[in-house]
Amino acid sequence: VVDLTIQSSMFWWIGVYAVFLWCYNGFLESLLGIIWGSLKNLLQRERFPERYGKWAVVTGSSDGIGRQYAEQLARKGMNIMLVSRTEHKLIAVAAEIERKYGVQTKWLAVDFSKGPEIYKPLREQLASIEVGMLVNNVGHLPPPSQTFEENSDQDINSVIRLNVVATTMMTRIVLPGMLRRRKGIIINVSSSSGYHPVPGMAIYAASKVYTTSFGLGLAHELRGTGVECQTVTPFLVSTSMSQEFTKNLSPLTAVLDVKRYVKAAVCTIGKTAYTCGHWMNTVQLFYINIISPSLAAYIIGITLKQRRPELLKKK
Repeated sequence: VVDLTIQSSMFWWIGVYAVFLWCYNGFLESLLGIIWGSLKNLLQRERFPERYGKWAVVTGSSDGIGRQYAEQLARKGMNIMLVSRTEHKLIAVAAEIERKYGVQTKWLAVDFSKGPEIYKPLREQLASIEVGMLVNNVGHLPPPSQTFEENSDQDINSVIRLNVVATTMMTRIVLPGMLRRRKGIIINVSSSSGYHPVPGMAIYAASKVYTTSFGLGLAHELRGTGVECQTVTPFLVSTSMSQEFTKNLSPLTAVLDVKRYVKAAVCTIGKTAYTCGHWMNTVQLFYINIISPSLAAYIIGITLKQRRPELLKKK
């Protein structure tokens, strides 16, 4: 009887430990980082320039999440280098940031869908500034609801070059300087699409699996160097890239305002290597973890299939 009691107790504690690990890896790590970041932000102002370096480089920064990262980091005293494709948008955003926050700005118009030749001028420009932060945000989303067979060669090429190659090469360019100075942070903006297969967005979701895995692996490699890496995995955020997909969704589907989302995500910088960015996204992650990846993929596949005529009409 005593042996059975000991065995039962042992299995109970093993079960408790397993549940704790599932909760922590599934959503608690992100939630605790958000709570800690919010509390610390209320109690004291984070001094990003002193902690990381004077300049933040943000890719895909003329719209959406990238632009909001640029604005929120400028509010915290960071000088901003904007890197995106459209020159007139970059000029307008740079002027607005300087006017509103009184920081220095630079900009560089780069089409990341082009070949490796684009990285030489980037390397030269970035060598002249102390890059304390890199926000790898640039990305490409093919028309949702298209199967892989229906994706154009141009879309496939753009996903690989913007979502995979750009993140990798930009990190490779700035990391040596950060390591020499023993400070800095790389922020990889991934996606919740990397948690499970997404029928109708297969290549996009696969590219985000790479971004997430690359960021988390790099964070471990950089331990003890003074340089950090954070992976951010947004769920549905209202941006120009996702606007067609997020229209007419169920009211139960939480689509966050981009400014609100990034403001919360910036509070987690330096607090955790992985975050959903916002507590509402953490709740969504909890639901994803309750059901299996295959069931999540099935539900999303059905949803996209139902909306396919509407989405293709707007293409």
